[in-house]
Amino acid sequence: MPFTRIIWYEVVLFLGALAAIIAYRLLTGGINTNYLLYGTQRDGSKYFSPERLQLLLFTLGTAMFYLSDVLQNRNTGQLPDVPAQTLVLLGGSHAIYLGGKAYTMLFKKIAKESNDADTHADG
Repeated sequence: MPFTRIIWYEVVLFLGALAAIIAYRLLTGGINTNYLLYGTQRDGSKYFSPERLQLLLFTLGTAMFYLSDVLQNRNTGQLPDVPAQTLVLLGGSHAIYLGGKAYTMLFKKIAKESNDADTHADG
């Protein structure tokens, strides 16, 4: 049996075991997914975060696309190149997420401070 075939089986076994462990932990609650798509404001309240949803979906979609390329080109012995458009879109997806976080942190903080100032001025 060629050495590369042994390595291939080891990698597949390792990734399969890793996937099984993660699936088990998800199903038994060992990995907490409560509020996975929610953000937390400074006052501790939770809100649904569409930025997190699009980031999760786009990242999983990109990973599946790349995995299909890997499986189609597995006989070449090399990993396929990631298209430049995919990197640009992935970067844009992360920029949307970070923009949402920045908006939540900066502008909502400014609004809260102005409300607090109005409250103290009235009192």
